Amino acid sequence: MKPLSIQTRLVLLLNLLVIAVLSLTGYISYQQSLHEIDEVFDAQLAQSARLTAGVLQANPTLLQQDTPVLIPVAHLDELVKGQAELSERFLTGYKYESNIAIQIWRNDQQLILHTANLQQPMRPVRKTGFSEYHTENGDLWINFTLRLDELGVQIVSSQREAVREELSYSIALTQIRPVLFLILPLSLLTLYLVRRGLKPLKQLQQQLSHTKPEQLQPINSPMPAELTQVVTAINQLLEAIEQHMQREKRFIADASHELRTPLSIISLHAQNLAQTPLTAEQDAAVTAIKQGSERMSHLTNQLLALARLEHPKLALRSQPLADLLEASLHQVAPALLQKVIWQLADLDACRAAGYQVQADTTLLQVALRNLFENAAKYAPADTEVVLKITSLTQQKLELTLSNNCSVILDTPRLGERFYRAPEHQQLTGSGLGLSIVQRILELHQWSYQTRQVGQTFSIMLQVPLQQ
Repeated sequence: MKPLSIQTRLVLLLNLLVIAVLSLTGYISYQQSLHEIDEVFDAQLAQSARLTAGVLQANPTLLQQDTPVLIPVAHLDELVKGQAELSERFLTGYKYESNIAIQIWRNDQQLILHTANLQQPMRPVRKTGFSEYHTENGDLWINFTLRLDELGVQIVSSQREAVREELSYSIALTQIRPVLFLILPLSLLTLYLVRRGLKPLKQLQQQLSHTKPEQLQPINSPMPAELTQVVTAINQLLEAIEQHMQREKRFIADASHELRTPLSIISLHAQNLAQTPLTAEQDAAVTAIKQGSERMSHLTNQLLALARLEHPKLALRSQPLADLLEASLHQVAPALLQKVIWQLADLDACRAAGYQVQADTTLLQVALRNLFENAAKYAPADTEVVLKITSLTQQKLELTLSNNCSVILDTPRLGERFYRAPEHQQLTGSGLGLSIVQRILELHQWSYQTRQVGQTFSIMLQVPLQQ
């Protein structure tokens, strides 16, 4: 599973934090609203009971009723379901009237007066204060009982608990709703701020991605304090790599230069010996010395070429692809040109099409000459070497160079330095030619791949064209 990016992690964590804070705020707001509403309604129940007591004390004749007085209550709550808050008021009352009740008892047993919204009257407790009562249908009512010993009555003021919870929920939701609508804008704002905050890190990544081995420049862009140490460490690493590459380049160049002189001397003495009368054994030894010195000279030149390709300065210019191919073919050793049969019909079509490429002429001719020489060197005598040119798009074409090869090659290893197939060890070469070709093609942004089908070996080059 691919790990999440720092940006994604920060956005997710910040959004989770916002949701958690909103949830906690909503819960605390609900509990506080419920507590405040309980206090307000408890005070209202006590006040209602004392107002009723004042009326009874002013008119004691109301207590002489033999039958309970039933006070009707308008059931408006069913009429206002689904209506807006402003439409919950009616000329006949308010929707919560059915959730408030009043009872008056004589001697805790005889009901004198009660509202019609209680199906079963609730007997009062024997002392003044608050209490709770559960009806048969499961409703919870909050009661306040006020005892008037001088009149021998108890007044019970009641309210349904569901009203308090509903109002508390409404108040909490009213406070949280605006924030809930802001979750998406807050998430987008968080994403923007995180991206802006991580912009220096993105810039650092882009600079590192554009850093090439031949251009190991230190990072000098201003960075936040958190990235300063990282940039310092990266610059130190780049400097160490640059120094190591320079030392390696100097070593290869110096070694190649120092080897040239003794190799030239050995070759010269071998040639002088070959001109003197020698026995068969001596002649074979001199031949071996000449071949060995030539091979060492070739290896030295190849190593020097590789060292020069580490930090090249390309002299790119536009030129016809057909002329470049033809000039490279003319640089192939005559013996290799005559060894095989060249099929170059597509070269004329390439010239007629007028394909142009951007190339450093000297370097690219070295690469193409190497490919032509390898095709002829490793092909059996008098077999065909075919150059095929195929247009892929208006911006790209494919060069395919094919030759016969009786050896089954390990194609993934082709291009490794000093690698040669065991069956080709007797042929001249050092195993660096294709590495040089690969580096030159890379500098020109050409790509290549190899393929072997049966006894036909092919190398395909993807060539970008100049428009």
